[in-house]
Amino acid sequence: MCNSNNLHNIRVNVQSFTTILFFIIECSHDLKGLLGQSIIMSGSSFNRRVLGATVATLAGLPVAAAGILRLKYGPTVFQDLVQLRKSIQLGKELETLLKNKFKVIDFFEAHAKDTPEKEFVLYKDEVHTYGDLDRQANQLAHFVQRGAMAAPMDTVAIFMLNEPNYIVSWLAFNKLGLRLALLNIHLRGDVLLHCIKACNLKMIACGNDKRLIKALEDLMPDLQALGVKVWVLGKNFDHDLPFGMLHIDVKALNERSDPIPRSVRDQQPIDDDALYVFTSGTSGLPKPAKNPHSRQLGASYIQASFGLDSEDVVYTTLPMYHSAALAIGFFNVVRVGGTIALSDFSARRFWDDVRRYRATVIQYIGETCRYLMAQPPRIDDGKYSPKLRYAIGNGLRPDIWEAFQRRFNIGHIAEFYGATEATFSTFNMDGKVGSVGRYHGIFRALTDIVVIVQCHVQTAQPLRGPDGLCILTPPGETGLMLFRLTDKLIFHGYLAKKSDQEKKIVRNVKKNGDRFFNTGDLMIHDKDGYLYFMDRLGDTFRWKGENVATTEVTHVLNLYPGIQETNVYGVEVPGQDGKAGMASIVFKTSQRPFDPNAFYDHVVRSLPLYACPKFLRIMSEMQITGTFKHKKTDLAREGFDPNVISDPLFFMDTDKKTYAPLDNDVMRKIIIGKARL
Repeated sequence: MCNSNNLHNIRVNVQSFTTILFFIIECSHDLKGLLGQSIIMSGSSFNRRVLGATVATLAGLPVAAAGILRLKYGPTVFQDLVQLRKSIQLGKELETLLKNKFKVIDFFEAHAKDTPEKEFVLYKDEVHTYGDLDRQANQLAHFVQRGAMAAPMDTVAIFMLNEPNYIVSWLAFNKLGLRLALLNIHLRGDVLLHCIKACNLKMIACGNDKRLIKALEDLMPDLQALGVKVWVLGKNFDHDLPFGMLHIDVKALNERSDPIPRSVRDQQPIDDDALYVFTSGTSGLPKPAKNPHSRQLGASYIQASFGLDSEDVVYTTLPMYHSAALAIGFFNVVRVGGTIALSDFSARRFWDDVRRYRATVIQYIGETCRYLMAQPPRIDDGKYSPKLRYAIGNGLRPDIWEAFQRRFNIGHIAEFYGATEATFSTFNMDGKVGSVGRYHGIFRALTDIVVIVQCHVQTAQPLRGPDGLCILTPPGETGLMLFRLTDKLIFHGYLAKKSDQEKKIVRNVKKNGDRFFNTGDLMIHDKDGYLYFMDRLGDTFRWKGENVATTEVTHVLNLYPGIQETNVYGVEVPGQDGKAGMASIVFKTSQRPFDPNAFYDHVVRSLPLYACPKFLRIMSEMQITGTFKHKKTDLAREGFDPNVISDPLFFMDTDKKTYAPLDNDVMRKIIIGKARL
């Protein structure tokens, strides 16, 4: 069993997302033709001894043989094989941990015991050690136990901004073997209620923030009818809580602080749902993606490939309800016993915070990088002590990549591709500008996890050849990326209808009977195996770092009186990452004139700001296909240009709190970045 005494032995370099490692151990493809020999993988189980011996043998190959290998599998074949061997070693260690029912919370408790005075969470002017937060989490856990408020395997939610109480709640609930649902702090009304119902919640731990409290207050009759308890964690309340909410000051709890016995959380199996992270998907309302403890444990090794250790400080402004901040940031810090600095995002104080917290690693999304680049240059740009080793995130566009890295003196850009429910992820290990990673020759020959196929842009489904199998794209051509599913690379699915999960699975891709996960994303791979993210397909687009489901927005807009039909899609905005929401709307003929003020109020009351349509197009008749589906591609291509479109156009003016007419003057301001969207 792993404990604090042998925890320090679990330190391994890996090349990419840990789900790769499980696949390597269980992959079923042969690497043939290696200097006229065949390396066979027995059955469905990868022969570790064969690969280990192969790597050792390669070191002594003659120059000519080495040249053949490089020609066939690329110039980095030996480096790639070494990385594969490290990946297999990590796979073994993870298997051992899982066999002993080891969970991420066990890493934390080991550090709290060994290094209780070690800084764990930095927040504003506060410093919280491992020992401090362990005691608080134990007190909160005892409080829940004593009140019999939840039992192992029950589901509770966290609805908070980035703050120490978020961490305390996560720790306490994991100590008790509870399932956690992470609620998006921007959700309101029926959409928020839908998320609460979807997980069958027992409790909600809410942050002491008036906006969050108001969001739940509006739902209190429904929550009480469902039997959902609401706590508000915090101190120094300057207002009365709504009826039905309970105030909890964790630091003032009169509870024991001794550890919760591990036997309590062991009641929850390692393959049980530990976490529900909501994803917009493409079918409307948010769906809770299942994340078992085994997946969390694997995720905690993601930054091992970049040498993350206990001396590192990871600074994140990404919301903890997203898997990027929680899994890639927090879980990895917990594994190594490092420090995490929490904050909300501010372009003006971002780098001051990095220096203040002595951060060595930062997390980003593409939008944050662009905001930071838009700030006026400062004399201390790129000056830190200690050095900023790397930035890890996704969405950094090639047009600012090098300038961003150079201006802010970042050692490495660890751009990655991944999704909350995806079975596989890739990471940029060697600094290739614009790439999200490399699926290189030897790895592709051994594993065959990633497949890029031709697809139908409208349906986001693969195109098939005469044999019924998918048509693969050659290097340099854009295609739909699929990930192979195996007994180790598992799509855990959602707490949702079975049909929603089936939509993510593609069958008979390379041969009859195989199964792949449909990412819904367009990707290009070049001749050297580098992967480049191109676009998102289907009824989802990304804006301000958030995925927006067009069906969800359509549902809200159609509730507005007088609307006959709505078509929502994403449009490109010059100088902006992602796509802004746009809605083409047809009103009923009997409808009174469009009231932009009332429509604005309806939209912002029902949707988070990032999901609100930034542009409106009022049409007399909706454009549809021959099968009566809404046309999106042509509308998205036309965008919001008044020189192209004769229909009335409006843009979301958040300063005036209305939808204002969009003319050439406004269009010009949008293009040069002087209109806030």
